[in-house]
Amino acid sequence: MGGTNATRIDALITDLRALRAAKSVSYRDLAARITDRRIADGKNPAAARVPHTTISDAFRLGRRRLNAALIAEIVAALDEDPTAVDAWRARVAAATAVDAVPDPIPDLASTPTARRPPGWVFLLILAGVLLNATGKFVNPLLGDVFFFDMIGTAVVAILAGPWAAAGVGALFILVELLKGQLVAALFSVTMVTAGLVWGFGTTRFGMASTLTRFLGLSAIVAATTSLIAVPITVLYLGGATDRGLDALRDTVMTIGSVDSDLAIGIVNLTISVVDKLAVGAAAYAIARVVGSTGSVGVRPAHGPRLEA
Repeated sequence: MGGTNATRIDALITDLRALRAAKSVSYRDLAARITDRRIADGKNPAAARVPHTTISDAFRLGRRRLNAALIAEIVAALDEDPTAVDAWRARVAAATAVDAVPDPIPDLASTPTARRPPGWVFLLILAGVLLNATGKFVNPLLGDVFFFDMIGTAVVAILAGPWAAAGVGALFILVELLKGQLVAALFSVTMVTAGLVWGFGTTRFGMASTLTRFLGLSAIVAATTSLIAVPITVLYLGGATDRGLDALRDTVMTIGSVDSDLAIGIVNLTISVVDKLAVGAAAYAIARVVGSTGSVGVRPAHGPRLEA
């Protein structure tokens, strides 16, 4: 039977609703019939009783699981023959079958320590810095509107947790300071914050378990980093970034008739959300590839495995 688990269950419930409507049996009557059948089968009357709310809930769309035994009892109580009851049992089994998913990234907890390369976390941090630097280099070639400078931070957050991800940002700040780039170092503070949010979201709340959840986490990262970047732009740079963002700010001021500070906030948050969603998707894909190679055998520390 095609479709996802959810659509198969909804299709089954829709047919079950149609069967009840055709038989014109209320939820209360169904509950009474099932209770009587259980008692007739020798069950204790108190244990046999089924509330009508339980029956009505079985007909609710949007469910993710079904009670096969209860569905069979409902069908039998609707005066269907044993063959039909068995057919419904088979439908429940098919509807609730687990959908096929891509192979998960290997579990770090089950990987022997000896298999990890010495200093693999430090190597991962260095790789994260290089990924961030690559994105920052490519960004001006694409109009200097987005950032693309946190792919490495997100990858490390998924693979090694919050502190390693924050380490990527801290090392990036150090590099910028050594280059004499004070403004870049100030904005790189957002990398540390992003690493912590991505990392704790992954390890504490399992938000890297699917791409959809990780993109949701990335949107939270976008809002958090904007809370840092906007004050730096307004207070330290006087509202000018000498980037493509300035043109967008002027456009928002003209169209929305808002002041410069508010326009900066609107533009930064909007661009940041788009940027972090793109970064999050790329990082998630990279993390899956790295894990599938078995080179480091990684997953979110104390978190769920990654699935598409």
